[in-house]
Amino acid sequence: MDRDILRAAGKALVPLLAVLALLAVGGRGAAHAGEGLAYTSGLAGTRGVMVAERCLRIDPDRAALGPTGDCRGTFFPDDGGPANEHAWTDWRIDTQERVPVSCAADGECRLAGTGGALFWLSLLLLALAAFPVAGFVAVHGLLRHRDRTQRKRVGFGVATAVLLVGALATFAGALAAG
Repeated sequence: MDRDILRAAGKALVPLLAVLALLAVGGRGAAHAGEGLAYTSGLAGTRGVMVAERCLRIDPDRAALGPTGDCRGTFFPDDGGPANEHAWTDWRIDTQERVPVSCAADGECRLAGTGGALFWLSLLLLALAAFPVAGFVAVHGLLRHRDRTQRKRVGFGVATAVLLVGALATFAGALAAG
């Protein structure tokens, strides 16, 4: 009898570890994307403009969407505060062009406006897609010895949720690119 309990616990351990990993990755990704969304939408940081003096392209093979560079320059806050000459962003921007940004106290700036907000929104939605997948793994692991029809219904529901979240993220990413 003890072997049966250990065997059952061992079979439940793999789905449990998978669920915990998915929740950790999804939660961390959602927190990072949420922070980026807060800065680009103006809910966090200080709004203003950045003028880049020097920009290096990190990966020339990547598309222009997303963090692709290392730009250093001066940040001029909209509230009339002192300029920060040590501002930086990981977005590739044109030098000597005034770009609307939202900056943290440490000088890290993120692009403000619709394009940046939609980029972070698409990443947030993709990170949130990990939660229904974790639910599927948990329920599927619990229903492993149950009726096949129940497992199909759960699988269909989770697949629909993931596809819907993925479609919304793709739509937001396409709007950000355009």
